[in-house]
Amino acid sequence: MNPLRILAKRAAMGLATSWVVLTTIFALFTLTEDWVLSGQIGLARYGGESDPEALAAIRAEYFAARGLDRPLIEVYADWLGNMVTLDWGSSLASGEPVFPLVMDAAARTAAYVVPALALAVVCGVSIGTVAALYPERRVGSAGVAAAYLLFALPGFWLGGMAFSFTVDGRLDPPPFVFDHLLPIGLAFAALLGGYVSYSRAHSREYAAAEFVSLVRAKGASGYRVAAHVLRNAAIPFFSMLFTEALGLLVLSTFVIEALFGIEGFGLLLLRAVAARDLPVLLGGTVVVIGVGVVGNVVQDMAYGYLDPRVEMG
Repeated sequence: MNPLRILAKRAAMGLATSWVVLTTIFALFTLTEDWVLSGQIGLARYGGESDPEALAAIRAEYFAARGLDRPLIEVYADWLGNMVTLDWGSSLASGEPVFPLVMDAAARTAAYVVPALALAVVCGVSIGTVAALYPERRVGSAGVAAAYLLFALPGFWLGGMAFSFTVDGRLDPPPFVFDHLLPIGLAFAALLGGYVSYSRAHSREYAAAEFVSLVRAKGASGYRVAAHVLRNAAIPFFSMLFTEALGLLVLSTFVIEALFGIEGFGLLLLRAVAARDLPVLLGGTVVVIGVGVVGNVVQDMAYGYLDPRVEMG
């Protein structure tokens, strides 16, 4: 299939997915009880306000400030159109323009996610391949055990312990430690175990294959043997690479950024949910879907490169 057709197909699927997800989020936040409004009403009543007209005025002012004083279908059409045109309006909580707010937060998160992802792929593939090709070696077994241990330990516990040892331990680390080094380490720990497991499992399928025995019989180095195995195991591993990363990182970023106070994508979405800041939440959803579509396109393109026998369609 032509790469342009693949790109167009994935873009169409992304638009359909975006519509379903955005509509679902819009419905959940507009058709359910508004806890922010309930809190304001509760504070008014706690302060002694019991006049129904005054409480109704609070509701009317709240809905007007959020643009929800119009027919719901009209509000839905306007906001959905704004999502498509990237005119995401302003945050209901802070009043800042949503598009640069979301982009800045995503860039801040990428500053520690991308290095962690690269390290996890390199280390995970290396450890998994060594463990599959040389199961008798202690290096491979120890690497697998360490990776699984890091994978099993809760991220919030690892982060809390690191924070405790640095702050409560009377250490005075530079800001780089909390802003980049520790977040990279926690995201790396969340991803490493999965990559070790996948690369080890898929490499073991080819470790005893005839072509591997032939390569070894010719006196090839361990590096050349591993390269042959990884080339054949690359497609099933690569198909899980992006999915695993997206799933784990979406969860990890919330923990990491809430723990270290990083003004990134996860913390922005947490605050948006707490404040029912629908423009920010919908804009963040568009970014997540966009990353997913781009990742799927890259996967499709990579299949043909990794194995020319695979039809790109």
